[in-house]
Amino acid sequence: MSKKAPISDVMTQQVIVANINNKFSQFMEFFNTWRIQHMPVTMGNTLVGILSINDLLGFLYRQLSEGKPVDNATLDSQFDVQTVMTLDPVTIAPNDSIEKAFNILAEGKFQALPVVSEGKLVGIITNKDMVRLYPNLI
Repeated sequence: MSKKAPISDVMTQQVIVANINNKFSQFMEFFNTWRIQHMPVTMGNTLVGILSINDLLGFLYRQLSEGKPVDNATLDSQFDVQTVMTLDPVTIAPNDSIEKAFNILAEGKFQALPVVSEGKLVGIITNKDMVRLYPNLI
């Protein structure tokens, strides 16, 4: 596969998406059930952010270090995804090249890129996807 090929050829198209109103326990369930590391967050059909498992762990750590209870009810009431997720994440278009995605991810600031077309989320590509893809690039 050519590094000039469009990202749409290799992106995950069936993306697990959360809503901005989901609670902490729901996010944890999504991450555990689907065994994913990153989840786009939407308001309606609009991408507003991306949440990583590390974002959730950071929130949980802060709760623990402040001596707050960590039962689901308390965590759900204290959690606001808008203060934890990356707002307005860097995105890539389906027709952008695999090479462009490599360049963005290689900078190390992000581990996942939502793929957006005409304002709609159509896929996601992660650093793990790129590692798996690497041997097939020419």
